[in-house]
Amino acid sequence: MATKLEKAKEIIKANYKDAKCGIFRTRNLTGDTMETIYDEDGLTIDICRDWGYFEVFGLEGADFVELKHFYNKLTGR
Repeated sequence: MATKLEKAKEIIKANYKDAKCGIFRTRNLTGDTMETIYDEDGLTIDICRDWGYFEVFGLEGADFVELKHFYNKLTGR
């Protein structure tokens, strides 16, 4: 069984081309249209295709930092 971090990396890798402008662990407050692309086992990943970013909930701090580094490599940052 994959860890939450491994699953998050899998989902982000499959969808990063639609969200190259950022990855966050906080909810947007501006009312951007979000689509939940994964929601299982305490891990939720939303995508805002209009503005090109992800929101990820359910990872511990260190795991989110690792996911952000992974995302940055995918997007060429």
